[in-house]
Amino acid sequence: MWKKVPLEVKLEALKLLQSGESFQSVSKRLRICSGELKTWSLIYEKEGEQGLASYPKNVCTDNIKDKIICRYQEKRVPLHTLSAKYHVPYSSVIHCISTYRRKGEAGLRGAVINMMDVMRSGDTFEEALTKAELKHQLKVAKNELEYLRAENAYLKKLKALMEADEKRKRSGSKPSSH
Repeated sequence: MWKKVPLEVKLEALKLLQSGESFQSVSKRLRICSGELKTWSLIYEKEGEQGLASYPKNVCTDNIKDKIICRYQEKRVPLHTLSAKYHVPYSSVIHCISTYRRKGEAGLRGAVINMMDVMRSGDTFEEALTKAELKHQLKVAKNELEYLRAENAYLKKLKALMEADEKRKRSGSKPSSH
């Protein structure tokens, strides 16, 4: 599991790099991935100590995953650059790219592919990916439908309460006929 590295360790690593040590030697000495060191270096150059202290700011949401995959595919941007740009852990960028390579868009979205089912069905891996993606989209759509139905019921109750309140106000504000 990923753990946040204290700012002091990040600054120590950057001092070692500035003194002329290589990314590889600092990586070995501090037991930190060299890609993560490169990310810290980029962030420190752009945002200084404050940016480094707040890194990572983001979790790797679907929106950020889409941006990472798009940038990586179109320009082969280095992973540490993507990590710094989107303020997500370097390991999350690696995981995102490797999942996309292995499982495609469906795997990136959380669709599960059971290889035993693929072998039994006789489908190709691409067909299984398509089916898994469709199953995942169906699950997402069902969850969204359930949420929208609950929201609709809530809004109907709210409307009824507002109408009752308006009716009560109108009946209470009529002038007396006596």
